[in-house]
Amino acid sequence: MPRLSAWWLLCLLLWAVSAQAEDIPDVVLLTSGEWPPFYSETMPGGGFANRVISESFALEGLKVRFEFLPWRRALETAYRGPAVGSAGWLPMEDRKVRFLFSDPVFESERVFFFRKDNPFDWRTLKDLRGLRVGITLGSAEEFPFEEIMSGGANKLDVARDYVSGMKMLIAGRIDVYACNRAVGRYILANRIEVGGDNVVSHPRPIFIETNHLVLSRRAPGAPALMELFNSGLRKLKASGRYEAIRREYPSLQ
Repeated sequence: MPRLSAWWLLCLLLWAVSAQAEDIPDVVLLTSGEWPPFYSETMPGGGFANRVISESFALEGLKVRFEFLPWRRALETAYRGPAVGSAGWLPMEDRKVRFLFSDPVFESERVFFFRKDNPFDWRTLKDLRGLRVGITLGSAEEFPFEEIMSGGANKLDVARDYVSGMKMLIAGRIDVYACNRAVGRYILANRIEVGGDNVVSHPRPIFIETNHLVLSRRAPGAPALMELFNSGLRKLKASGRYEAIRREYPSLQ
């Protein structure tokens, strides 16, 4: 009798694996947004991270198609369909309720940018006392507003996008601008025509952030698809191809 039960259990497991495999699409439809150099419709392969995602899936025999949307819409389309997931998200508890998170696609730093002619140093957020601090619209939920305000910052300015944030800093409307280091470097090198050479980033990170592919928990076969992606990502890193892709992006160096 125990042998018979074990046989039926094995059959059930094989059936479950087979059923999940049948749910995996030939072409994986993902949403993404604009956050160069990591994600961008205008960059080859959709940016560094999207290239990593595409090549990771390719190592497992799957093709990827990206649909670029505003970030909030990208996440909703990934959850409700027709896309099965989205590229480019920090892990947060409310997101984990609706999505599976991959192994980190990359790690990066959130830092303060400032002008060379207005020197700035900090060790704790209390050191921002009296400064005008800028952040970007959409990053509010990922940034420690309360800590900054309790630290004594008199004003918190929200820029509508990264170019606007850098221009506010250059014009002296804010004293420091909180931004991902690589994204800020890319914006200064490619989107700012005047004054960008007067802006630098502080070496101390505000925090280290990991960025992930997410798959909707509602999508058929999502756990199996995530396993395939994570497997491909490990292979990509082990082969050296991951670092080769990274070296193609100056703002990531």
